[in-house]
Amino acid sequence: MAYPDDHTLQLWLDALRGLNVRIKKMFGCYCLYCDDQPVGWLSGSTLFLREVGLTDLPAVPEDKIQEIPIPLEACGQSWLPRAVQETARRRKAGGR
Repeated sequence: MAYPDDHTLQLWLDALRGLNVRIKKMFGCYCLYCDDQPVGWLSGSTLFLREVGLTDLPAVPEDKIQEIPIPLEACGQSWLPRAVQETARRRKAGGR
């Protein structure tokens, strides 16, 4: 785990603009919260999104996973904010 540099961190936050997101330093990286729900981790240049909001992600395997790594190149994709929001919504409703 490694903290993203300031530029990379800002790219991720800009990609999630419009969502109620915040970050908190934790375990050598940043925990990403949406609507006060922990939805993933920012480490290096990668977002590790929890599995519960993956209905908006393209080509998600059927197998259960704990997190899916999303590379920095995907931070401008239209599905990303929807997946983060869905993860928060499911966690709030009692998902994992």
